[in-house]
Amino acid sequence: SAEGGDADAGEPALPPEEAEAVMREVMDRHYRGVLGEPVEMLDGKSPRQAARSEAGRRKVAEWLKYLENQTAHHAGAAGMPAYDFGWMWEELKVADLRR
Repeated sequence: SAEGGDADAGEPALPPEEAEAVMREVMDRHYRGVLGEPVEMLDGKSPRQAARSEAGRRKVAEWLKYLENQTAHHAGAAGMPAYDFGWMWEELKVADLRR
């Protein structure tokens, strides 16, 4: 019946935990792909390629910090927890540069 008004129109909202899990999954998939793609901040190298040299490792660390700051800012504005990039620091073997 139409007595519920707009309250039940469209899809039901996901509980916050589920919304966060879905978001994390989407971000994981996105960033897994990015690791093999050219990144302008890394002089057009992929993060995996850049992480092979000492100078590249420093750039990768700067790039990851940039991503963390941008994502934390947007997540905070949206009322979501910040995405955890920890696995990328480990995978690219630059965790020692994370300060």
